[in-house]
Amino acid sequence: MTEQTIIASVRSLLDTGVIRTFGPVFNPRNLGYITTLAAAEVEPDRVAELAACILEIREITHNYLREHTYNLWFTITARNDEILNGILKRIEKFPGVKRILNLPMVTVYKISAVFGYDNPSEERITSDTINVEPLMKYEIALVKALQDDFPIVDRPFLIIADRSRLSEQQSIETVQKWIGNGTIRRFGARINHRRAGWSNNVLAAWRGGDIDNIGRLFAQLPEISHCYRRTPHHDWPYELYTMVHASSNAEMKDILTRMKDMADQSKPVFMKTLYELKKTSMKYFLEDS
Repeated sequence: MTEQTIIASVRSLLDTGVIRTFGPVFNPRNLGYITTLAAAEVEPDRVAELAACILEIREITHNYLREHTYNLWFTITARNDEILNGILKRIEKFPGVKRILNLPMVTVYKISAVFGYDNPSEERITSDTINVEPLMKYEIALVKALQDDFPIVDRPFLIIADRSRLSEQQSIETVQKWIGNGTIRRFGARINHRRAGWSNNVLAAWRGGDIDNIGRLFAQLPEISHCYRRTPHHDWPYELYTMVHASSNAEMKDILTRMKDMADQSKPVFMKTLYELKKTSMKYFLEDS
Protein backbone atom coordinates (compact mmCIF):
# COMPACT_ATOMS: atom_id res chain seq x y z
CA MET A 1 0.00 0.00 0.00
CA THR A 2 1.07 3.57 -0.52
CA GLU A 3 1.49 6.01 2.33
CA GLN A 4 -1.55 8.01 1.24
CA THR A 5 -3.69 4.86 0.98
CA ILE A 6 -2.74 3.87 4.53
CA ILE A 7 -3.54 7.36 5.84
CA ALA A 8 -6.91 7.33 4.07
CA SER A 9 -7.68 3.81 5.36
CA VAL A 10 -6.85 4.73 8.97
CA ARG A 11 -9.03 7.84 8.72
CA SER A 12 -11.89 5.75 7.34
CA LEU A 13 -11.57 3.13 10.09
CA LEU A 14 -11.56 5.91 12.70
CA ASP A 15 -14.69 7.43 11.15
CA THR A 16 -16.53 4.08 11.21
CA GLY A 17 -15.40 3.29 14.77
CA VAL A 18 -13.43 0.13 13.94
CA ILE A 19 -10.36 1.98 15.22
CA ARG A 20 -11.20 3.67 18.51
CA THR A 21 -8.11 5.84 18.72
CA PHE A 22 -4.64 5.98 17.21
CA GLY A 23 -1.48 6.77 19.13
CA PRO A 24 0.51 5.59 22.15
CA VAL A 25 -0.62 3.21 24.88
CA PHE A 26 1.25 4.40 27.98
CA ASN A 27 2.29 2.27 30.94
CA PRO A 28 0.73 4.27 33.80
CA ARG A 29 3.37 3.15 36.32
CA ASN A 30 6.17 4.60 34.23
CA LEU A 31 4.36 7.93 34.39
CA GLY A 32 4.06 7.74 38.18
CA TYR A 33 0.42 6.60 38.29
CA ILE A 34 -1.10 3.57 40.02
CA THR A 35 -3.81 1.23 38.75
CA THR A 36 -6.18 -1.42 39.98
CA LEU A 37 -9.03 -3.65 38.84
CA ALA A 38 -12.20 -3.54 40.91
CA ALA A 39 -15.33 -5.66 40.96
CA ALA A 40 -18.66 -4.70 42.50
CA GLU A 41 -21.79 -6.64 43.30
CA VAL A 42 -24.54 -4.24 42.29
CA GLU A 43 -28.31 -4.66 42.44
CA PRO A 44 -29.45 -5.02 38.81
CA ASP A 45 -31.86 -2.09 38.95
CA ARG A 46 -29.01 0.20 40.09
CA VAL A 47 -26.44 -0.74 37.43
CA ALA A 48 -27.48 1.88 34.87
CA GLU A 49 -27.45 4.66 37.47
CA LEU A 50 -24.00 3.69 38.74
CA ALA A 51 -22.69 3.30 35.17
CA ALA A 52 -23.81 6.86 34.43
CA CYS A 53 -21.98 8.08 37.53
CA ILE A 54 -18.81 6.23 36.49
CA LEU A 55 -18.86 7.99 33.11
CA GLU A 56 -18.06 11.18 34.99
CA ILE A 57 -15.08 9.74 36.90
CA ARG A 58 -12.05 10.43 34.75
CA GLU A 59 -9.83 7.94 36.57
CA ILE A 60 -12.16 5.03 35.71
CA THR A 61 -11.24 4.24 32.12
CA HIS A 62 -12.98 0.88 31.58
CA ASN A 63 -16.29 -0.41 32.94
CA TYR A 64 -18.05 -3.64 31.96
CA LEU A 65 -21.24 -5.45 32.93
CA ARG A 66 -20.49 -9.17 33.26
CA GLU A 67 -22.52 -12.30 33.86
CA HIS A 68 -21.73 -12.97 37.53
CA THR A 69 -22.70 -12.02 41.07
CA TYR A 70 -19.86 -9.51 40.84
CA ASN A 71 -21.47 -7.93 37.82
CA LEU A 72 -19.63 -4.61 37.42
CA TRP A 73 -15.90 -4.67 36.63
CA PHE A 74 -13.90 -1.48 36.22
CA THR A 75 -10.32 -0.25 36.13
CA ILE A 76 -8.94 2.78 37.95
CA THR A 77 -5.83 4.76 37.02
CA ALA A 78 -4.97 7.40 39.62
CA ARG A 79 -2.16 9.77 40.55
CA ASN A 80 -1.88 8.35 44.08
CA ASP A 81 -3.41 5.97 46.66
CA GLU A 82 -5.53 8.69 48.21
CA ILE A 83 -7.36 9.37 44.95
CA LEU A 84 -7.70 5.67 44.11
CA ASN A 85 -9.06 4.73 47.54
CA GLY A 86 -11.39 7.72 47.48
CA ILE A 87 -12.93 6.47 44.22
CA LEU A 88 -13.38 2.96 45.66
CA LYS A 89 -15.09 4.36 48.76
CA ARG A 90 -17.34 6.52 46.59
CA ILE A 91 -18.44 3.49 44.55
CA GLU A 92 -18.85 1.37 47.69
CA LYS A 93 -21.26 3.89 49.19
CA PHE A 94 -23.36 4.14 46.04
CA PRO A 95 -26.96 2.90 46.53
CA GLY A 96 -27.33 -0.70 45.43
CA VAL A 97 -23.67 -1.68 45.82
CA LYS A 98 -23.47 -4.69 48.13
CA ARG A 99 -19.76 -5.51 48.00
CA ILE A 100 -16.67 -4.32 46.25
CA LEU A 101 -13.32 -6.01 45.60
CA ASN A 102 -10.04 -4.18 45.08
CA LEU A 103 -7.74 -6.40 42.99
CA PRO A 104 -4.35 -4.70 42.60
CA MET A 105 -1.91 -6.19 40.13
CA VAL A 106 1.00 -8.34 41.27
CA THR A 107 2.43 -9.56 37.95
CA VAL A 108 1.76 -8.86 34.29
CA TYR A 109 2.17 -11.86 32.01
CA LYS A 110 0.68 -10.28 28.92
CA ILE A 111 -0.88 -7.06 27.67
CA SER A 112 -1.50 -7.41 23.96
CA ALA A 113 -4.80 -6.15 22.61
CA VAL A 114 -3.78 -7.07 19.07
CA PHE A 115 -6.39 -8.95 17.07
CA GLY A 116 -6.17 -11.09 13.97
CA TYR A 117 -2.72 -12.62 14.53
CA ASP A 118 -1.88 -16.30 14.87
CA ASN A 119 0.99 -15.62 17.25
CA PRO A 120 1.05 -13.73 20.55
CA SER A 121 2.93 -10.47 20.67
CA GLU A 122 4.07 -7.80 23.10
CA GLU A 123 4.19 -10.12 26.10
CA ARG A 124 5.84 -8.69 29.17
CA ILE A 125 6.61 -10.52 32.40
CA THR A 126 7.01 -7.79 34.94
CA SER A 127 6.50 -7.08 38.60
CA ASP A 128 4.19 -4.38 39.80
CA THR A 129 7.09 -2.98 41.83
CA ILE A 130 9.28 -0.77 39.63
CA ASN A 131 11.48 2.24 40.18
CA VAL A 132 9.97 5.20 38.38
CA GLU A 133 12.09 8.17 37.40
CA PRO A 134 10.09 11.42 37.56
CA LEU A 135 9.43 12.86 34.12
CA MET A 136 11.05 16.10 33.03
CA LYS A 137 8.80 19.06 32.22
CA TYR A 138 9.33 18.63 28.49
CA GLU A 139 8.38 14.94 28.79
CA ILE A 140 5.14 15.79 30.59
CA ALA A 141 4.40 18.30 27.82
CA LEU A 142 4.95 15.58 25.23
CA VAL A 143 2.68 13.11 27.05
CA LYS A 144 -0.08 15.71 27.11
CA ALA A 145 0.41 16.45 23.42
CA LEU A 146 0.32 12.77 22.47
CA GLN A 147 -2.84 11.94 24.42
CA ASP A 148 -4.95 14.31 22.36
CA ASP A 149 -6.19 13.09 18.96
CA PHE A 150 -3.12 11.89 17.09
CA PRO A 151 -2.91 13.60 13.67
CA ILE A 152 -3.33 11.13 10.81
CA VAL A 153 -1.14 13.00 8.33
CA ASP A 154 2.16 12.36 6.57
CA ARG A 155 4.22 14.20 9.24
CA PRO A 156 2.23 13.82 12.47
CA PHE A 157 5.16 14.60 14.77
CA LEU A 158 5.46 18.04 13.27
CA ILE A 159 2.04 18.76 14.78
CA ILE A 160 2.94 16.96 18.04
CA ALA A 161 6.11 19.06 18.25
CA ASP A 162 4.08 22.25 17.89
CA ARG A 163 1.70 21.15 20.65
CA SER A 164 4.51 20.29 23.05
CA ARG A 165 6.85 23.12 22.03
CA LEU A 166 9.59 20.64 21.16
CA SER A 167 11.36 19.98 17.90
CA GLU A 168 10.03 17.27 15.59
CA GLN A 169 13.23 15.28 16.03
CA GLN A 170 13.16 15.55 19.84
CA SER A 171 9.54 14.38 19.89
CA ILE A 172 10.34 11.33 17.73
CA GLU A 173 13.47 10.44 19.71
CA THR A 174 11.64 10.68 23.04
CA VAL A 175 8.83 8.43 21.78
CA GLN A 176 11.40 5.92 20.51
CA LYS A 177 13.07 5.95 23.95
CA TRP A 178 9.73 5.38 25.68
CA ILE A 179 8.88 2.46 23.40
CA GLY A 180 12.29 0.97 24.21
CA ASN A 181 11.95 1.24 28.00
CA GLY A 182 8.26 0.29 28.18
CA THR A 183 6.84 3.71 29.05
CA ILE A 184 4.89 3.32 25.81
CA ARG A 185 3.64 -0.27 25.54
CA ARG A 186 2.88 0.11 21.87
CA PHE A 187 2.12 2.81 19.34
CA GLY A 188 -0.68 2.32 16.85
CA ALA A 189 -4.38 1.68 16.46
CA ARG A 190 -6.61 0.61 19.32
CA ILE A 191 -9.30 -1.56 17.78
CA ASN A 192 -12.96 -1.85 18.71
CA HIS A 193 -12.71 -5.63 18.74
CA ARG A 194 -16.48 -6.11 18.64
CA ARG A 195 -16.81 -4.15 15.42
CA ALA A 196 -13.78 -5.99 14.04
CA GLY A 197 -15.46 -9.37 14.61
CA TRP A 198 -14.39 -10.49 18.10
CA SER A 199 -17.81 -10.10 19.66
CA ASN A 200 -17.58 -12.85 22.28
CA ASN A 201 -15.54 -11.81 25.33
CA VAL A 202 -15.00 -13.58 28.63
CA LEU A 203 -13.07 -12.65 31.75
CA ALA A 204 -11.72 -15.93 33.15
CA ALA A 205 -10.36 -15.92 36.71
CA TRP A 206 -8.35 -18.84 38.12
CA ARG A 207 -7.46 -20.11 41.61
CA GLY A 208 -5.13 -22.86 42.83
CA GLY A 209 -2.31 -24.68 41.09
CA ASP A 210 0.99 -23.19 39.95
CA ILE A 211 -0.36 -19.75 39.09
CA ASP A 212 2.94 -18.39 37.83
CA ASN A 213 3.48 -21.25 35.41
CA ILE A 214 -0.14 -21.19 34.24
CA GLY A 215 0.08 -17.44 33.66
CA ARG A 216 3.13 -17.91 31.44
CA LEU A 217 1.37 -20.66 29.48
CA PHE A 218 -1.77 -18.59 28.98
CA ALA A 219 0.33 -15.64 27.79
CA GLN A 220 1.28 -17.71 24.74
CA LEU A 221 -2.32 -17.98 23.54
CA PRO A 222 -3.21 -15.47 20.81
CA GLU A 223 -6.86 -15.44 21.92
CA ILE A 224 -5.83 -13.90 25.27
CA SER A 225 -5.18 -10.16 25.26
CA HIS A 226 -4.56 -9.62 28.99
CA CYS A 227 -3.12 -11.99 31.60
CA TYR A 228 -2.44 -10.73 35.14
CA ARG A 229 -1.80 -12.07 38.60
CA ARG A 230 -3.73 -10.07 41.21
CA THR A 231 -4.08 -10.00 44.98
CA PRO A 232 -6.76 -12.49 46.15
CA HIS A 233 -9.31 -12.01 48.96
CA HIS A 234 -10.34 -14.51 51.63
CA ASP A 235 -13.83 -14.74 50.12
CA TRP A 236 -12.58 -14.40 46.54
CA PRO A 237 -9.46 -16.58 46.17
CA TYR A 238 -8.92 -16.04 42.44
CA GLU A 239 -5.42 -14.86 41.54
CA LEU A 240 -5.02 -15.14 37.76
CA TYR A 241 -7.13 -13.04 35.39
CA THR A 242 -7.31 -13.65 31.64
CA MET A 243 -9.28 -11.71 29.05
CA VAL A 244 -10.36 -14.09 26.28
CA HIS A 245 -11.72 -13.07 22.86
CA ALA A 246 -13.52 -15.12 20.21
CA SER A 247 -15.72 -14.55 17.18
CA SER A 248 -18.47 -16.99 18.25
CA ASN A 249 -19.83 -18.92 21.22
CA ALA A 250 -18.52 -22.18 19.76
CA GLU A 251 -15.03 -20.76 19.35
CA MET A 252 -15.08 -19.39 22.90
CA LYS A 253 -16.18 -22.76 24.29
CA ASP A 254 -13.27 -24.44 22.51
CA ILE A 255 -10.74 -21.91 23.82
CA LEU A 256 -11.96 -22.18 27.41
CA THR A 257 -11.86 -25.99 27.22
CA ARG A 258 -8.24 -25.86 26.06
CA MET A 259 -7.41 -23.42 28.83
CA LYS A 260 -8.92 -25.72 31.48
CA ASP A 261 -6.77 -28.57 30.16
CA MET A 262 -3.67 -26.36 30.35
CA ALA A 263 -4.51 -25.08 33.84
CA ASP A 264 -4.15 -28.50 35.48
CA GLN A 265 -5.24 -28.03 39.13
CA SER A 266 -6.38 -24.42 38.80
CA LYS A 267 -10.14 -23.86 39.05
CA PRO A 268 -11.77 -21.16 36.89
CA VAL A 269 -14.78 -18.92 36.96
CA PHE A 270 -15.95 -17.60 33.57
CA MET A 271 -17.65 -14.22 33.36
CA LYS A 272 -19.07 -13.28 29.98
CA THR A 273 -19.00 -9.61 29.07
CA LEU A 274 -22.59 -8.46 28.52
CA TYR A 275 -22.06 -4.75 27.91
CA GLU A 276 -19.16 -2.37 27.52
CA LEU A 277 -20.30 0.56 29.63
CA LYS A 278 -17.18 2.68 29.33
CA LYS A 279 -13.87 2.42 27.50
CA THR A 280 -11.65 5.47 27.30
CA SER A 281 -7.97 6.35 27.34
CA MET A 282 -6.57 7.86 30.50
CA LYS A 283 -5.65 11.54 30.26
CA TYR A 284 -2.48 12.08 32.27
CA PHE A 285 -1.16 15.18 34.04
CA LEU A 286 -4.36 17.19 33.70
CA GLU A 287 -3.72 18.18 37.31
CA ASP A 288 -0.63 20.02 36.08
CA SER A 289 -2.50 22.14 33.54
